[in-house]
Amino acid sequence: MAARINITVLSPQGFSPRLKTQLKRAALKTLDSIPKRILLKKIKRVSEGNITIAVVSSKKIQNLNFKYRKKNKPTDVLSFSRMETSPDFFPAVKSDLGDVLICWQVAKKQAREDKVTIREELSRLTIHGVLHLFGYDHEISEEEEKKMFRLQDKILKKLG
Repeated sequence: MAARINITVLSPQGFSPRLKTQLKRAALKTLDSIPKRILLKKIKRVSEGNITIAVVSSKKIQNLNFKYRKKNKPTDVLSFSRMETSPDFFPAVKSDLGDVLICWQVAKKQAREDKVTIREELSRLTIHGVLHLFGYDHEISEEEEKKMFRLQDKILKKLG
């Protein structure tokens, strides 16, 4: 990868340091798995960037989900990319590439429903959110959905 990308994990007080490490690990594994041509297209002018992953409350994510997606309910993960391809996006040498927000309450509920550990669910949501930052979007078409989820599953398997 041409640019160095740092991962910052923000979490509520009392959040397990091991889970924070897992979120960072999942994000880095995702970056390693995205085809280089896609990464370079998105960050070609950046030599060092940062992605923030934040674990937030259901109230916070519901407010953001309504504000940006007009859906008045909590969701599991939201991504906000700052890597637009518009001519106005001329990042500095160090650049904020985007944020992934994960709802703790929804993640716990989904982990129970899917009979997986919270660690596995948080990894899945992190991977999903980072893929969205780099232009993957399962809501565009069935073909894009298959492509995104195939890559997401491949990354999850690599994480073990």
